Amino acid sequence: MIRKTLSANIEKAAGVKVEATITTETIDRDGEVLISQGMNATEYELNPVVFYNHDYAQPIGRISELRRGKGKIDATIQFAQRPEGFEGSYFPEFIESLVDQGIVKGISVGFVPEAGGVRKASPKDREDYGDQVRQVYSKWKLLEVSVAPLPANATALVSAVRKGFVNKEDAVRWLDFDPDRRIIEIKMPGRGRLSTL
Repeated sequence: MIRKTLSANIEKAAGVKVEATITTETIDRDGEVLISQGMNATEYELNPVVFYNHDYAQPIGRISELRRGKGKIDATIQFAQRPEGFEGSYFPEFIESLVDQGIVKGISVGFVPEAGGVRKASPKDREDYGDQVRQVYSKWKLLEVSVAPLPANATALVSAVRKGFVNKEDAVRWLDFDPDRRIIEIKMPGRGRLSTL
């Protein structure tokens, strides 16, 4: 299975739903492009579970609607609701809170290419997507969708814990994230910003 993570445009909808773009026809960090019209979601739609960070032991909701658009695929994600009588921390609510605050903004799809659906980038592909494109998936089967912590905003997560929006114990328990660690950001010429926790 191949996984591709996108820094998603996630917007809160009514109730516990969010609207998200799960993939776009742009070059990812591997130099690859997924063609939205080439998605086969037939099997996925039979059980459209959404996971946290591709961890199949951490389902957090489901996709209630997939929409192919020009150059992208949008989805409505519905977070799992707390079962009646459930006490204590509830993981889907925790992740929903991180999404609501813009701390976790990644959506990642897991897929496999279908027969005849992979090609090396052509001159036309480089013209359409940029010189760095090296491979294009024109037919692919969607296997799973995850809300992903990368790219996560560690500074925002520390702030959310300190302001009480996110429970410190939950951050440590579920994300192995200690908000008491110092965050150091280093700007390196030509490499962007690196964060160390």
